[in-house]
Order: sequence, then C-alpha cells, then structure tokens
Amino acid sequence: MKKFSFLLFSLLLLTACNTSQSLSYTEVQKENMNEDALSFFQSMKAKNGVHLYFDEQNDAVFTYLNASNVAQGEQALNFTSFDLENEADTLKVFYESESTSDYSDSSNVHEQFYRLDLDQNYESIRLFQNGIESSFGTISGN
Repeated sequence: MKKFSFLLFSLLLLTACNTSQSLSYTEVQKENMNEDALSFFQSMKAKNGVHLYFDEQNDAVFTYLNASNVAQGEQALNFTSFDLENEADTLKVFYESESTSDYSDSSNVHEQFYRLDLDQNYESIRLFQNGIESSFGTISGN
C-alpha cells in the first residue's frame, strides 16, 4: 500500500510539474503587438540597442533589437541569433550579432521583436551580446 501511495504521489507531482509554463520566446511582427508596446518601440526606432518592454496588462514581455540606424561610412550590425536561459531567479537574454559593410543584402536583419514567455517571476534580467554582458538601452512598461 505504501508503494502504491508513493507511486500515486509521484505521478501527481510529475503531472503538476508538466503543466507549468516553460521559458520560451517567439519572434513577433509589429502588427501583432498591442498599441502600448508598439508605441514604445516606435519611439525607440531612432535609438540603436536592445530595448525591453513589460506589458503587464497582457502579461507579456517584449524585446526590441534595433540596429537600423547606421551612419555613413560605419558598419551595420546584423542580428544572427537570440536565446533565453534561466539561472535561479535571473533571466539571461542572449543575442548574437555581426558587423557588415553590405547594407543592401536583404538577408541582413537589423531589427527584431521578440515576445518572451516567462516560466516564473525573475528578480533580475541580464543581457549578453556575443557572450559578453551588455545592458538594455531602455526599459519601460505599462
């Protein structure tokens, strides 16, 4: 009987753990964002960097990677990958980028939007560009 009770408890525990939300992200288009987030990101269009927006009304977090502003004669930044990791109460946001002088290459990505689906409340968020810790250009929310 004890073995059966233990087995039942273990099964319930695993089922409860399995239904919890996992940490993930989705690339989104501007058209699929609500007005508040879109308005914030449009105000950041002239400012290169990584911008973070907390949309508490819709329980969402968005990031905006912007490198669309290039001065003549400088190299453009191209975003190549994005990922998330959790470490205890810290969310780590990773992105990779590379410089290019070919401004006309349509495969280059100079602007990306991501919706972050969090699995818990985090005490801190750390940003890493090409493996080196960086900082957010702007953090805002509603």
